[in-house]
Order: sequence, then structure tokens, then C-alpha cells
Amino acid sequence: MMTLESSYEAICMASDAGEKCLVVCDRGIMDASVYCDEETWSRVMKSVGLDHSSACDARYDGVLHLVTAADGAEEHYNLESNTEGVRTETAEQARHLDKRTHSAWRSHPWLTFIDNSTDFNNKVKRAVAAICGVVGEQAPNWTLRRRKFLVSAANLRQSGIDVTTSDCDYTYLVSTDGKQHRLRRRVADGGVLYTHIKRSVNERGETMDVKCNIGRRSYLELLSHQDPDRLPIRVVRQAFVWKHRHFCLNNILCAASSSNERQSPRTFGSIMVLNCWCEDDANLMLPPPEVVQLEKEVTGMLEYSLFYLSQVNPNKLKEAGS
Repeated sequence: MMTLESSYEAICMASDAGEKCLVVCDRGIMDASVYCDEETWSRVMKSVGLDHSSACDARYDGVLHLVTAADGAEEHYNLESNTEGVRTETAEQARHLDKRTHSAWRSHPWLTFIDNSTDFNNKVKRAVAAICGVVGEQAPNWTLRRRKFLVSAANLRQSGIDVTTSDCDYTYLVSTDGKQHRLRRRVADGGVLYTHIKRSVNERGETMDVKCNIGRRSYLELLSHQDPDRLPIRVVRQAFVWKHRHFCLNNILCAASSSNERQSPRTFGSIMVLNCWCEDDANLMLPPPEVVQLEKEVTGMLEYSLFYLSQVNPNKLKEAGS
């Protein structure tokens, strides 16, 4: 699997300059961990020089989890029409393996769930829209939008919900092309992932992000271009899945300034914001678990965006961002 992925990636890298290439893998490395015990998987990872962070978080720019038909579309899950012998599990076994597969990928920073709340054709459209979101392109047939809610209180740890926690440091860069550039340093599961994020606005007024994982050296080089009008922002992120919907609870902190002359852009202990990607033609969002208490929706409100909170002087700059 790894050799095949690397071969296709090499072909893309060798393509003509300016030509867009995308490698879509039917399976990923972490899927194999579902079919063996933890000790065996640890030995396999060690034998190929990988750990969880490099295999799950850094290797793939995005992960799409298409929920098995056995969970939500049981009438379309059967073994009778399985003439090629690919499907061997009962519906109950398939649901169990599906949940284990989700657990294997839960730490990935761009994980999207495609459940069976629509028919199969629309399920495909939603998957295409999610891929477009990863590469920063406008989806042709389906729109995903991110909704944000201010949270007054949350206690995920005591709720029994499976939570993945990461520490993310965001640094905004000076921009010369009209786009918003920021760096992210993400620490999770003992690994560090560096990402360069470029944000622009499409014809429909929607923000589009292109995220590119980079090495530590490139990160440090880009860090020298930090916007002097903005401070770093730290976000403690708790990602979890609730009823087949992926949520991120962000505890936003303003990093301490290294200079006495530069004050925090806004005086607060912390702000908690719940993020969720939703489809326009669905009910937009399932209620979060009861342990997350929502105060109000802040989608599109500038004062709750990282771009705004990073400003040294909030009254000086009024660009849009989130």
C-alpha cells in the first residue's frame, strides 16, 4: 500500500508545472490497524519507521470516512449480491469494524464523515464536496458550510465521549497576494505537524482553505515573515464524533507577547467555540451532546475569528476572516 501510494505521488510530482494533481486512496495505512491487535500494529509501524502521527496525521491531507451501509442504510447491505466475495461480514460485524476504523483515524486534523442520511447519489456528491474542501476548490453539486457556536461550558472528558486533543499554534504571515496566509504547528500524540494554510474567497463569497503540510525547516523559514500587526494564537482543540458528525471544540487562547509594548489583542481568559461542518440541504446541524452548552451562534461574526483575535490593535484592521 505504501509503495503504491508513493509511486502515484511521485508521478504527480513529476507532472508538468502548474498542472493540478490529486491522489485519492481507496484505503489508508491506518485501516490495517483495525484488523490486528495493538501490539502487532506497533511492531509493524516500527518496522517501516513510522509512528501514529506520521502514519495518520501527516501522510494524508484529508481523510473521508464513508460510513458503511450497514449503519443507516441496512436495506442496501446484503451478502447475496456479493458475487466477487469482497463483502464477508454480517451487518453487525460491519458496524463494529466501521467504528474501529473511525477510531483509527480520529486524530487526523481534516477528518470528514459521510453518513447514510441521504441516498447513495447524494452521498457521492457529499464526498466530492469534502474532497473539494480539502484542496480548496468550489464543490460543483453540494455545499458544505462551517457553523460556529460560542460555548459557555463543556466537560467532554467526563462524558465518556472519545476525544482527541491537540495543541495548535497559529501564526499569521505578511500577505502580498490578497490571500490570508497562516502557519499551524500542531502537537498531538507525541508528534508535531507543520502546515501552511492559504485562505481565499470564492465567487460565492465562501472561504476556501488550501492546507499544505511542510517540514520544520520550511516552517521556520516562513515564520520569519510573521505579520508584525498580529500575535500568535494558541488553540487547544478537542475533536470528537457525535452521531456520525465530526465536531471540534476549540479553546482559544491569546499567546503572551514577547514585548511589553505589544499587548494581547483582546483581554480574556479563553473563548470556547464549537465548529461543525454541515450540509446546506440538511437540518444543518445535529444538537451537540448535552455536556456541551451552547450560548449563541457566531458563524460569520468577525470578533470570534482567529484572524480578528490575533490583531495587536483590533480597531486598526477590519479585514474579514475566520
